[in-house]
Amino acid sequence: MLLRASGEQENIQYDLRSVTSNEIASGVENEAHLRALTEAAITGDWLGLAALRKKTDQAIGLQQTVDTLVVASAFNGITRVADATGIPLDENTADITEQLREETGIQRYEYSEKSDRYG
Repeated sequence: MLLRASGEQENIQYDLRSVTSNEIASGVENEAHLRALTEAAITGDWLGLAALRKKTDQAIGLQQTVDTLVVASAFNGITRVADATGIPLDENTADITEQLREETGIQRYEYSEKSDRYG
């Protein structure tokens, strides 16, 4: 939601479907570096991450590299805690993000959807 809102403020249209597809460019500056860092951190590719950090530090700067890793880690942790404790998406958030979740395909990751697909 924040990406869409910041795009509206800056008059930039981001492709939110990129959230769930590496094949779709989002329109975010330095996207390739941000995606690579996030993917390595979330999958635990620590050797790959070390090499990526050096490369990304040179391309986008140390602070943006650190910020990217902090945000990726925080969101990953928050999601895991919510999933582990069974915290459902609250009704208000579900209502206001319905179109966004449909557009991005993020609904595929909800447990009821996974259960239907994988048994």
